[in-house]
Amino acid sequence: MAVDIGKDIMMKKQWKIALGIVVPIMLLGLVVYYFLFLSRSTFVLEILWDHGIRQAQRRRVLLLCNTDHQALLNAGREILSQVPKDRLNPRPGGPRILGEFGVSEGVQIPQAIRDLKCGCLISYDGYVTLEMHGGMDHFGVRIYPEDYKEPDRYFKYGDRELLTGLWYYDDGYVNNPEYDKRISKLIDEHKK
Repeated sequence: MAVDIGKDIMMKKQWKIALGIVVPIMLLGLVVYYFLFLSRSTFVLEILWDHGIRQAQRRRVLLLCNTDHQALLNAGREILSQVPKDRLNPRPGGPRILGEFGVSEGVQIPQAIRDLKCGCLISYDGYVTLEMHGGMDHFGVRIYPEDYKEPDRYFKYGDRELLTGLWYYDDGYVNNPEYDKRISKLIDEHKK
């Protein structure tokens, strides 16, 4: 009987020692795992997010400050002149994107637009949209032909007129009345 009590006490001591060693090692392992893998993934996501913001800002500077707006307006109007007017009418099934730039096959894209490396779409309402950045930070320009008439009373040209017929649009303007000041500051800082 005394032997059984001694074994029982010895097993309890071994169990306490094992728990005293195993539990801290497991907790340390979880902490190390968190810092090596979980926190690193948020760090990587933060790096990617910051990279996306910086890339979008560089594209904004390219469009607003380092692009010849008159050449861009002329290039957009050149595209519009190549598209037959009946192709601009709405079609059953909605818009169809054709060709490399989302414009009809056979339409020549001027170099001023190719240099921007942007998306180019012709609206059924008869204007060209050049999308510089998509995702959660859409912005670009819309190019209208001379004497363009709004298709309806709710139509919006864009957010900021760069030239007559060339309008900048940006998601930043949505619900932010101060955003135009940020764009003006960006232009002032980076204008050539």
